[in-house]
Amino acid sequence: MIIVLVTFPISSELDAASLKDKFLETAPIYKEAPGLLRKNYIFDVEKHRAGGVYCFDTMENAKNWFDEQRIEWITQRYSKPDLQFFESPVLVDNDKGQIIS
Repeated sequence: MIIVLVTFPISSELDAASLKDKFLETAPIYKEAPGLLRKNYIFDVEKHRAGGVYCFDTMENAKNWFDEQRIEWITQRYSKPDLQFFESPVLVDNDKGQIIS
């Protein structure tokens, strides 16, 4: 599995409720993302940062998703994102009571 950590600065005018609304507005986009297993939206209002933690099945799908067009969309919606790609060889899934490797 591949984890992509995406973070970006946000306006100090955004609060938790408005961020949640913005996140819910875009959430349906990710239902059809090729190879995306899950996405968690994240924010820290006090530090003026937000983003997402994405779990993809392959590096190819992760990199294809974050093409130049997607980066530009994020930049225009919030600000220029910082992306970090990580291999995730082991997952502890407490909902299913499993360790997956």
